[in-house]
Parts: sequence; C-alpha cells; structure tokens
Amino acid sequence: MINCISFVGTGFVIGVLSGLFGVGGGFLLVPLLNIVFNIPYNIAIGSSLLQMVGTSTASSLKHRSYGNIDYKLAGFILIGSIIGAEFGARILMWLKSVGTIMIHGSTISKMDLWINFIYIILLSLVGISMFLESKKARKREPRGGVVDTAFSQKIRNVKIPPITSLPISNIEYISVCYLVVLGFGVGILSGLLGIGGAFILNPALIYLIGVPTSVAIGTSLFQTIFVSGYGGLTHFFKGNVDFALVACVLIGSLVGSQLGAIIHNRLRGACIRYYFSLVIFIAIGIVLFKFLFSLGYF
Repeated sequence: MINCISFVGTGFVIGVLSGLFGVGGGFLLVPLLNIVFNIPYNIAIGSSLLQMVGTSTASSLKHRSYGNIDYKLAGFILIGSIIGAEFGARILMWLKSVGTIMIHGSTISKMDLWINFIYIILLSLVGISMFLESKKARKREPRGGVVDTAFSQKIRNVKIPPITSLPISNIEYISVCYLVVLGFGVGILSGLLGIGGAFILNPALIYLIGVPTSVAIGTSLFQTIFVSGYGGLTHFFKGNVDFALVACVLIGSLVGSQLGAIIHNRLRGACIRYYFSLVIFIAIGIVLFKFLFSLGYF
C-alpha cells in the first residue's frame, strides 16, 4: 500500500513534467523506479513506456486545445521512430543477456552499466546546451519560442527530395528524409531507455529544425503516444511490464499532466527551456549518485 501511494505521487510529478515540458517523463521515471524503488531496469523501462501512453495522451489533448500540435511533422517522425523502437528493444534484451562486470570491487550488470552511461552522456549534452542557450534567451525580447540557429537554416536549405512544408511550425520547406532519420534515432532511444524520446526530440526540433518551442512540445507529446505505445507492446511480449506499477503511476500522472499543460501555457518559451534544463540536471544527479553508490563510493 505504501509503495502504491509512492508510485502515485511519483506519477503526479512525472505528469506535471509531461504537460509542462512535452516529455513522457521516462528519462526521469526510469532511473527513479530503479534507484528509489529498486525495480530492475528492464521492468522499469517496459512499465514506463506503457504508462507514457496514458500520460502523453492526456497532455496532448490539453496542448491540442492550445493549437500546439503539428500533425504532419509528427507523422513523418513516426515513420522512423516506430522502426527504431524495435531496434532499441532488441538492443536492451541483448544487453540483459551479456552478464556482469567487476568494477571497483563490485559486481554490476553490464545492462545497468551501459544504460547509466548512455543516460548520463545524453542528458549532459542536452541539459548543458539547453541551459546555456535559454539563459541568454531569457534576457532578450520574446521571439515566439523560435530559436533560429545556423544549423537549422542549413537543414531547411538542403533540398533532398521528397520535400514538404510545415505551415504550423512556420517552416516553408524541409526534406522528409531528415525527419524520418530523426524519428529513427528517437525510436531507438525509446526502446532502449524506456523513454518517449521527447527529451531528445524537443531540443532537436527546436535547435536543429527551428520549430517554435510550444509546437515542438505539443508535437513531441503527440508522437510519444505512438512510440511509447509500440515500445510498451514489444516490451510486454518480452516480459518487461508490471501492470500494477503502470496503473499506480498512471493515476498520478493523468492528474499531473493537466496541471503541467496549464502552467506551460503561461510561460515564455525561453523560460520553459531553462526550467527543463534544470530538471535534466536533477536526473543526471540521480543516475550518477546511484551508479557511484552501486560501486561502493558512498
């Protein structure tokens, strides 16, 4: 009963993050389940993906009412991400089977080692770059959440067919190939790490393609429904889902996601990116502490 209440509370926090930052919350939920509740990574990953379907759906409906979803953009990304999700899940199952390794006198699963390593590297890259950019952006005049970089301009100017336009995202033309490849990378992360991929997709849409922050967040949430749904399904067949855990977390996250979306609509894009980077740093600290603790450093 105590664990159930704790899971509901954890779900509420994850839900607020989902609605506010346009993420499924898996990048924080998975390490929390593993570190705080001692749930194996493979179960935490599979269960996290499944609960994200409900959380992302609730958040998407709220963002849809604000006009923050580019369905056309989400569709192209999904083409690659569904394929990538299967690749990621298979990589995870392979890591699960490769055994253990001795580090600093402690035996640790190679699966845990690699997942911790990937988490820390990815979160660090995203968090630091977003923190530095948004800190500067908060001091200038609002630009509608758009971050126009030299790289995003180059991406939009390379006309590799087929070409499409994205009016909702204020993009005149862009190659579909870029969007599919981006989706494939997000899908791999989803299946491997138990995330909807939005903590990578959001910055990619904002900084690499030039999508306005609010539209990037709403679109990421919408595609997370399908990516996490497929990832959760494939992990279910691999025995990596705890339905009682999913139900408890989902109860809290459904409530929290509505609150997060309301808060999001009252903040500047630069502020949202800044606060998101701080949450990422918290996640890095949690993962790093548990990893060092398991090696006997604390």
